[in-house]
Amino acid sequence: MTPKQLSYGILRALGIAALICFALYFLWLIRSVFAYLAIAFVLAMIGRPLMNLMHNKLKIPNWIGSIVTISLFVFLIFAFVSLFISLVLNEPYRLLGNFIHMDRFEDAVSNQIKLLSDSLGFLNIPLLESFLNDAVKNVNIKSFSGMFGDSITTLGVLMIDTFSVMFITFFFLRDRDLINKMIVAIAPKGEEMRFENVLDKTKDLLSRYFIGLTLQVLIMFTFYFIILLSFGINYAAVIALICALLNPLPYIGPLLGGVIMASLSMSDLHGLGLDFRAEIIPTVLWIMFWYTLTHVWDNFINQPLIYSRSVKSNPLEIFLVILIGGILFGVIGVAIAVPAYTVLRVVLKEFFSEYKIVQSITKNL
Repeated sequence: MTPKQLSYGILRALGIAALICFALYFLWLIRSVFAYLAIAFVLAMIGRPLMNLMHNKLKIPNWIGSIVTISLFVFLIFAFVSLFISLVLNEPYRLLGNFIHMDRFEDAVSNQIKLLSDSLGFLNIPLLESFLNDAVKNVNIKSFSGMFGDSITTLGVLMIDTFSVMFITFFFLRDRDLINKMIVAIAPKGEEMRFENVLDKTKDLLSRYFIGLTLQVLIMFTFYFIILLSFGINYAAVIALICALLNPLPYIGPLLGGVIMASLSMSDLHGLGLDFRAEIIPTVLWIMFWYTLTHVWDNFINQPLIYSRSVKSNPLEIFLVILIGGILFGVIGVAIAVPAYTVLRVVLKEFFSEYKIVQSITKNL
């Protein structure tokens, strides 16, 4: 190799490395776009059965069906946010009037913090009591000005994100083959048909999976609602919905849901003027007992059965997949274990169906 060829090889390698670094940096800068695509893909999978119903049975054009499906998503999100706000504010119109009169708004917030301090007084934690007392003294309109400005900025970003996701979802729903076209475009020459088969089967199974996930949330909402209603908790439907939506999140979801259910139940019972030691604490403990029992049933019976029917796998197989995902990758592994395993089975069946072990785990596909 001559010095000129060596120099050319080094420069070429450096150029390729620089291009790769630039490409990775560019992909990092537009990472939010990939998040939009992923969320839109999930929404498209959830809305796919409704789209099939409107297109095949009702003969509604795809673009109208897409608008109806997205409108349904927006309505459900708006309804949930409205319920959540009503729960947090409790009396939104009165609080709005207090906000107009800043002095009354500060008093309202101070009273709420003082109520929380009095409610938790039975714990006898000096540090907590000191923190809450300082919070009561420091409530003023200046402390809310920065928070209000940050909220406006966050709301603007959230509106842009929501519009972006819904816009992409509309085209994913309207053009059923759009995702296929995007993936097949990068498929090796001669393998396009096999890639399309994998994508069609994957979309069908993932759609079933997300519908199963929705069914799980509805079942848990029903149980939580019955538990809270039986103990006379106000806003039982809203609290149950929040906890049910958090439930699919691995580890942290049920834990956070339990904290929310216990704290809001305690606050509601305190508002009724009940005694903490004699009435509130035993009631909350019973609520948490039934909450824990329901969560155990969901983990060992409900989830495996629903997911196994959704992705056409054995319940024990699904349980082991979730367990392995948690051991290998923690919370993220548990969250993506079932959909990742579903995609893996479809790929194995299409490209490696001659192997006996592949035939064993994909026989129901």
